[in-house]
Order: sequence, then structure tokens, then C-alpha cells
Amino acid sequence: MDLTLRQLVFLEHEMEQIVDSKDRDSEDRSHASSVLERIEAELERKEEQHN
Repeated sequence: MDLTLRQLVFLEHEMEQIVDSKDRDSEDRSHASSVLERIEAELERKEEQHN
């Protein structure tokens, strides 16, 4: 799936909110953390390509 930079930044923000939320169960936070790592890696890749 190829996401735009704007979509990746949005998803990064949403995953950070889930990871930081104490109202979410640990499984949700764990999944969000995993997704966040992948999003951050993709953002770095896009940034490197852009430079």
C-alpha cells in the first residue's frame, strides 16, 4: 500500500495517541506501537528519497 506523506503523518499521530493512552488496553497499545515503528520507517524512507 502506498500512502501519501500526509496520510503517514496522520497515522503517525493517531498511533502515538493510542500508544500514550492509558485508557487503551495493553494489546491495543502494543499493536499501535508496532504500526508506529513501520510508519516512522516509511517516513524516513520517503524523506531520504525526497532529498
